[in-house]
Amino acid sequence: MRHILAILSVYITKRYYNLDKPNMKKTITTILLALVVMTGWAQNTYTLSCDITPLIEELKKEEAKVDSFYLADFASQAPITEKFALQGNKVAISGTVDKPQIAALILEIKIPYGIRTQRFPLFLEAGNIIITQDDWMSCRVGGTPLNDAMFDATREIGKAIEAGDKDKAIQLTKDYILAHRNDLTAVLMLTALPHSTVADVKNVLPLVSQCGEIVQQHPVTTQYVERLNKLLTRPQEGDKFRDFAVEYDGKTTHLSDYVGRGKYVLVDFWASWCGPCRAGIPKIIVLYEKYKDRNFTALGVAVKDKPEATLRAIKDDAIPYPQIINSQAIASELYGVNSIPELILFAPDGTIVARGLRGEDIDKKLAEIFPE
Repeated sequence: MRHILAILSVYITKRYYNLDKPNMKKTITTILLALVVMTGWAQNTYTLSCDITPLIEELKKEEAKVDSFYLADFASQAPITEKFALQGNKVAISGTVDKPQIAALILEIKIPYGIRTQRFPLFLEAGNIIITQDDWMSCRVGGTPLNDAMFDATREIGKAIEAGDKDKAIQLTKDYILAHRNDLTAVLMLTALPHSTVADVKNVLPLVSQCGEIVQQHPVTTQYVERLNKLLTRPQEGDKFRDFAVEYDGKTTHLSDYVGRGKYVLVDFWASWCGPCRAGIPKIIVLYEKYKDRNFTALGVAVKDKPEATLRAIKDDAIPYPQIINSQAIASELYGVNSIPELILFAPDGTIVARGLRGEDIDKKLAEIFPE
């Protein structure tokens, strides 16, 4: 674009140096207006590129492949671009954007039993956006102001998490939100804060109120706040379990078929299409095998998933503990599950012992209950 503007500028100088020639002023005005339009177009142009080789190599293990890709609005998931067929290992999209927006690169993955999607959040803005995959489940986005700011910050937060300093990670996130309260990056940072307990929610909501309108009124924020408010009324630690019923293959299954029957029950809300869910299942299997003879069991509750996909995943992952299939949104809405996987530990009488368990927290909680 700069080369084009330079050539046109020279052309105007050489060709129309005499402003007194008939219609010359009008001609120059027209060309200058065209230059303004072209300059504006250049400033609003974006390119997005990503080498997804790590993901492609991982998908080969399950006989799956990336079929197509496109950009979508992060909040509504409405497509921003058309779908493009993947050729080779690289994703490339270009276009124009009027103003920065929160978007996601959507990869449609063809699996033996259907289609699943994987999305990578990003800020769609003018410039060259580059997505780099560290491994098949995560990525870094950079090359433009908002993406650089966001992912530079998450890198530092990630270091604190890796060092085991969760408090520092949370404080860094809060500091970033307040420092960027008037730009879109604060929207995604808000959703990154812990929000699995009432105490978490009461820490997050005041931060939202301290942000500017661009953050508070963004659809991602309004949806997030709505979910947080629902969390305040969902079953909490110390509450009795709430029963639900699910029908599948001519049979009705209740949560009460497993919970409140004299055993500790670790319930995993999951789905076959959820990468983190599948990655966490081996740990649950280990815990199940370790404690199943000590008044303990595990239970999977498949949410928003096709039954045939759930069954295939159960077989592929060799899950030995029982499952409630085809719960769709019934169970997740009743228990206020906003994201999966979500683990809830129930006591023998059906009281919630803990929820929102992650990583080593699961091992620690069960070790407290079942000391060696």
